[in-house]
Amino acid sequence: MGTELKAAEELAKRFDMLPSGALVLAAVSGGVDSISLLHWLHARGTRVAAAHLHHGLRGEAADGDEGFVRDFCAARGIPFYVEHADVGALAARMRVSTEEAGRRARYDFLERTAAEIGAERIATAHHADDNAETLLFQLARGARSGLGGIAPVRGMYIRPFLGVTRAQIEAYAAENGLSHRLDAMNLDDAYARNYIRHEIMPRLARVNAAAAVHMAETAQTLRVEGEYLDALAEEKLKAGGARLGAARSTVPCKALCAAPEALRGRMIRLLLDALDVGKRDFTARHYAAIEELCASEYGAHLDLPHGVAAEKRGGVLSLEVKTENKKKA
Repeated sequence: MGTELKAAEELAKRFDMLPSGALVLAAVSGGVDSISLLHWLHARGTRVAAAHLHHGLRGEAADGDEGFVRDFCAARGIPFYVEHADVGALAARMRVSTEEAGRRARYDFLERTAAEIGAERIATAHHADDNAETLLFQLARGARSGLGGIAPVRGMYIRPFLGVTRAQIEAYAAENGLSHRLDAMNLDDAYARNYIRHEIMPRLARVNAAAAVHMAETAQTLRVEGEYLDALAEEKLKAGGARLGAARSTVPCKALCAAPEALRGRMIRLLLDALDVGKRDFTARHYAAIEELCASEYGAHLDLPHGVAAEKRGGVLSLEVKTENKKKA
């Protein structure tokens, strides 16, 4: 099983990720991380199946990924499930980025497949470096959410590799003779995450070789504290008469303005999170503008990302998705 992945076993036990006899559906792209995750789960005796989403974005390379994962599973007797999606068309229809559309398509596929085969868990191969990169990315873009990184467990989703570094995963793959696919897009530093991965993280490792692990631990601490503060913010919203919906969320401005400063931004985020739009383009600047709008003496209007309109009228703040930007069924 590889001593390098001891942290994965410890994390799985800590969060009861892998109950005895439970069927686990692993998300497998064909890259070294997901192939190692699938191999590790299978090697430890977990009942595991693999799910692969063909995004329809990389032509023959994507076909090769599907064939590779299919063959990997066939050689080990692992059930394999695949679905084809036109993520480019989905992004255009939903008016979101290709990355966001791909994420939604992937999670929808995983959850439908898990329900069909009776899987109790869905495993993804997010690891310590992913968590550290997420923290840096969110800090750099001025985000009000996401500083807690990636959760070890979220509903039926589990991430046993969150305590394992990319280097340890690559060592595990080499030790076990695991081949894998390489997505050329992951080499393009024009993408912010790739730049952080290839340029920033190695420099941080010179400061401290365990930087990725320490940052992941900090993210987890921020996540726990954030969940507590979110619960308080939710209580404030409920007590203040807020109404949350996929198309429109409202809150009396006096309820928002009277809340402690530490909770106001979180209250706004919860209102936005209820809306059926992508959330990744909302930054600290937008949160501050919404808070300023609510505190203003007169009614006003504010245009936000993804066609969301903020308006203060009659002492009530509303956040509404414009009709033309609502997701089509």
